[in-house]
Amino acid sequence: MQLTPARRLFYGLSVIGFVIGLLSPDWVWITASFVVLNLLLALELADKLTTRDELEIAREIQIGLQPERIPEIPAMSIFAFSKPAKIVGGDFFNIVKPNYNQMLSIVGDVAGKGIPAALYAAHIQSMFESLSEQSASPANILKNLNQLICRRLREGDFITAVIAFFEFGDNSVTIARAGHNWPLYYCSQTKTITPLKPKGLSIGLDETMGFSSYLEEKKMPLKSGDILLLYSDGITEAMNSKSHLFELSRLESALQESAHYPADKIVERINHRLGEFVQSEELHDDVTMVALKVK
Repeated sequence: MQLTPARRLFYGLSVIGFVIGLLSPDWVWITASFVVLNLLLALELADKLTTRDELEIAREIQIGLQPERIPEIPAMSIFAFSKPAKIVGGDFFNIVKPNYNQMLSIVGDVAGKGIPAALYAAHIQSMFESLSEQSASPANILKNLNQLICRRLREGDFITAVIAFFEFGDNSVTIARAGHNWPLYYCSQTKTITPLKPKGLSIGLDETMGFSSYLEEKKMPLKSGDILLLYSDGITEAMNSKSHLFELSRLESALQESAHYPADKIVERINHRLGEFVQSEELHDDVTMVALKVK
């Protein structure tokens, strides 16, 4: 049923011809049916190759939409990583610096995979850049994102996201999340990891004031050596050959043992632990993380 109507017709005729050839027996019918079936196979293969080329172009575009370079912040070590489960994915991230004393970072995940999710991700990513220039409040940005995209989402689709707003003047970070995984905060003084859990609904689930009223911001001071890790559920829900999940505990363990490194080494260590756990199994979901460490 995935064939076009014309190809379905020729496929049916070739099958009928093959049966007639077997019953006759007549090699002309069998040969003609064989030729038609192979022609249909060649046409389908050509379509698949065209689709693959288009997906590769889509992947190049998606990579091109990611930040060309991470803003240089003297007071912070920053590193981002993103890997789709398929050629293109629904995870997205961005880091913008509206002025000298402020920086915003977002990590999000569109429900689903492939091209539809990638299109939504690109749209959200571009809107975040625009909205971050108008407001420094993570909750306000999420509220505006929901208002702008809620009516455009297909029924059943939704987007999760978390935004971290850094103010370097008072060394603080403000977190707001829309149904996304809890960011992990590593405190250098106590050497402990705390999941940050401000309330928030996923984008696209509620177009009314319910979304805004449920949003919550959490502000906390930052000190030298503190780390904030934003990530997607492709990490914690990564599965090995025994159907075991990587889970939050393993992510926290990897963060704990690499906390003395700069941000790029932290991400590298997490990826190493994830690779050891998954081994040869393919990722079932996109993987994205942004590590931010106060120097």
